[in-house]
Amino acid sequence: MRLNKNDINGALRIALTITVCMLIGKLAHFNSPVYFALYPTILMTKGRQFSWSGIARMFFPTFIAASTALIVSNLFYNHPFIIWTISLFFFDFMRRRANTQAKLNQLLMPTFNWILIIIFAQHTDMNMPMRIHEILLAMLITAVVAKTMIWLFPVTKKKQPLTPMPTFTIGYKHRFVTLVLLGMSVAFLMVVNLISATFCLVPVIAAATQINRTNYIKTIKLRFITQVGGCMVALIFSIIMMGHQDIIPYYAFILGGLIFTLAIMMSTSKGPEQNIHADAILATALPIQLYIGSNSLNLESTFLRGWELAVTLGILYLIHLLSLMRECNAPSND
Repeated sequence: MRLNKNDINGALRIALTITVCMLIGKLAHFNSPVYFALYPTILMTKGRQFSWSGIARMFFPTFIAASTALIVSNLFYNHPFIIWTISLFFFDFMRRRANTQAKLNQLLMPTFNWILIIIFAQHTDMNMPMRIHEILLAMLITAVVAKTMIWLFPVTKKKQPLTPMPTFTIGYKHRFVTLVLLGMSVAFLMVVNLISATFCLVPVIAAATQINRTNYIKTIKLRFITQVGGCMVALIFSIIMMGHQDIIPYYAFILGGLIFTLAIMMSTSKGPEQNIHADAILATALPIQLYIGSNSLNLESTFLRGWELAVTLGILYLIHLLSLMRECNAPSND
């Protein structure tokens, strides 16, 4: 594998942006430091436009979705069925708009943040307006850090001719599948107090919004490799950090080295492999930011997260098998 300057600069700005933001989230003692891993990772691995306006266009729908979810949760706190029903309308609205691959990718963050606010408002006593405040701060800090790293480590790429992105028709069947999978998932989490499983809805959203069965299966297999594998990498990181997680320079060096290694693999790959490494960075950064504290490693929480993800993806695959069996057993029209 031959590395050029662009590959190294690209990996450095990904690794440093994510590492610096994660450290800020930890050291500043935010109530929700996970956003300082979530937003920089999404921006640096999925973003294509890194101008101020491009970053704003990427984050603004997510902030609006989270703020609207908070308003809905406060207005109908004692009526969870109404909250769930409004959530279905929101999911359907987002799905109908996602008629290109770019819009499909942009659907994930607003939908996931809506669910996060709904579930956490339902089952925790957290100060939710403060959570929205921290979401906004995380977005602003991420944008500033990202722009700084882009300036320090520029990547020169040849301008590719812009080709129109193919669009696909979103039919009632696509919308129905999305509403059933997301509606059942949100209903379960609203009834059962299982906060840790909320983050398992990331692969559910990704699978539920695919355009066909082939992409649905590919998404499940890909997410199993990256999400469960990311938890295993996080466990190895936790073991390496054991007893030294409160030594900030050591923590920063090991964390930065880990993300840089994954970023190098992402920068030097193409197509599906690049998506695998990008998703692996997110799947690794989230449990590290969620569970590793100055006084504890919470290995059991990382194990639990990996188990919940495996079960969730297994259920999605089982739904696919049951659907195939139903189609095979359906009477022929001949």
